[in-house]
Amino acid sequence: MIANVLPAVAVGAALLVCWLWRPRAAAEPGVRLLVICYAVLGAWALWFGVYAAPGQEPAALQLWKPTVMYAVLATVLIAAPLLGWGYPVKAVFGTYFIFSGREWRWINLCFAALCALLGGVNLVIVYFHSKNDWEGFKWSCMVNVIAVVLLRVTFIWVDTLARIVTHVQGRGKAPQP
Repeated sequence: MIANVLPAVAVGAALLVCWLWRPRAAAEPGVRLLVICYAVLGAWALWFGVYAAPGQEPAALQLWKPTVMYAVLATVLIAAPLLGWGYPVKAVFGTYFIFSGREWRWINLCFAALCALLGGVNLVIVYFHSKNDWEGFKWSCMVNVIAVVLLRVTFIWVDTLARIVTHVQGRGKAPQP
């Protein structure tokens, strides 16, 4: 019973933290679409990982998951600017960087091309190489995702956390005369 409730509690806690630490500025529709796609893909992975019976997920589907993720990400990155929904790559790298609309467009297109390339390379490795090669490629891509997250942490969250600590420490002190 507790094993079935634990993932829901973890997801709920993560959503609560995200809600409390969310930026106060309105998100562009492209960013919202990106978040919705990530939520759907995450729910898909959680369902097969937690709730599906062992062996229920086809083996080929497991190998195709990275390609599906990269294809969805590339599609959102290409479609959002065409629909006038902004550049979702801002949410991936953070709005800390100040670029012109033209520069964001190129960064967005380059990131979409990178995602499409990684999805294609995943398929080539799945069908023409061994399972060990595919595992190595999958883990190396995860390391790259961690690098992007660390970049975002370095430029955004460290500054935000420093301001929070300064604010909290400032509240505890008596007013200076």
